Amino acid sequence: MEERGRKPDGLRQLCDRVKGRMDFRSFFVRYCPEAARASSQKFHAQCPIPSHSHSGKGSPSLSIDLQRGLFHCFSRDEGGDAIRFYELMHGVSFGRAVGDLARELGVDGKGRHDGRLALQAEPDVEQAKELEPLSTERMCAVCGKFLEVCREENQMEGVNYLARRGIDALTIERAGIVYFPRRSYRRVMRCMLENFSIEELQRSGLFNMKAHLTFYKHRLLFPFYVEGQPRYLQARTTAAGVEPRWHNMRGSVPSLYNADELTDLPSGETVYLVEGFTDTLTLMTHGFAAVGLVGASGFKEEWLAPLARFQIVAALDSDAAGERASSRYQEMFAARGIALARLQLPSDVNDFFQHRPSASLEFALLTEDAIEQ
Repeated sequence: MEERGRKPDGLRQLCDRVKGRMDFRSFFVRYCPEAARASSQKFHAQCPIPSHSHSGKGSPSLSIDLQRGLFHCFSRDEGGDAIRFYELMHGVSFGRAVGDLARELGVDGKGRHDGRLALQAEPDVEQAKELEPLSTERMCAVCGKFLEVCREENQMEGVNYLARRGIDALTIERAGIVYFPRRSYRRVMRCMLENFSIEELQRSGLFNMKAHLTFYKHRLLFPFYVEGQPRYLQARTTAAGVEPRWHNMRGSVPSLYNADELTDLPSGETVYLVEGFTDTLTLMTHGFAAVGLVGASGFKEEWLAPLARFQIVAALDSDAAGERASSRYQEMFAARGIALARLQLPSDVNDFFQHRPSASLEFALLTEDAIEQ
C-alpha cells in the first residue's frame, strides 16, 4: 500500500499484524459475494465502493488478488490493500480502519492475539458429548431468553452486515435475527447466568465447561422457529478471517430454516428450497416464499410432509454439491408423490438478486419455465 502521509510506527506495525491475521477471501466476500466462488486467487467483480458511484451494470471493473489481499478499480484507477478497501467501503480514516479490523481479529497493539477470553469462550468438543441434552421446552426457554437479552444491545453492526447483502430491515425483523457487539459479551453472559443454572446453559451448548458463553466470535444469531418457539440457534461471524464462520447450539437442526412462515401460506403456492440463511432472506426481501437448508445435503425426509401442499422449486447453488443434492431430492420427493422443480441459476440466489436490476422478474420467469419442464 502506498503511504498516505507518515504514520506512527506503532500503527504501521499493527497494520502489518492485522494483515498477517486476515483471511483475504473471507474479508472480500463480505463486500463481493463473487469471492466465495472464485476458483483462482484473482477475479473480477462489480465495484461496491460507495464513493465510486457505480451503477452495478456493465462489465466488472474491480480486480481482486486474494493471495496478496490487493484490489484495483480500473474505472476509477484506485486501488491498494485490504485496509485501504475497508477505508473506502466505510468512509473512515486509516487509523480507524486498522483499529476496527484489529478488534475484529482480536489483535492488540503489541501483536498479541486476544487469546485469553477467546480461549475461555471456545466451545467444548469432547466434554460436551457426555452431557444430557436439554428437553425441547428448556431449549426453547434458553434460546428465547438469549435472543431477548441480545436484542437489547446495539443491532446496527448486524443490520449493516445483512444490508450489504441486500436484506432489508423488515425481513430481519420477520426472521427474528439478532446481533450483539463484542463489547456486550460479558454483559450478555452475566444476564444468561442470572436466568439459568450453569448446568442448563452447558447442556444447551450456549456455555462451555469453563462457564463462558461460546458465542464470542459468532454474534449474528439466526433462530429456527417451530410453532412460534425458537428451538435452535446458529450464528455467523461478521469479522474477516475468522474460521469456522458458523457456530451453533447443541443438538440437531429441528426444521428447515423459516419453515414456520409456511403455516399461513395458501396451498398451491410456490415455495423455494434454497441453501442457507442469506439466500432464504434474499427471497423473503423480494416477496418470494422460501425455506433454507443448512448445507446442500441437509434435507431430512421427515420435512417432506409439510411441503406436500405447495409447489416446491429447488434453487440450490450451481456447484457440484448443489447439483448432486437437487438430483437426490427430486428422487426423494418423487417417491412420496411430490413434484420438485429445479431452477438453475448462473450464481447463488443472493448474488443473482444483488447484480441484476430486473432480478425479481427474471427469477419469476425462470421459475415458470422450471415448473413447466
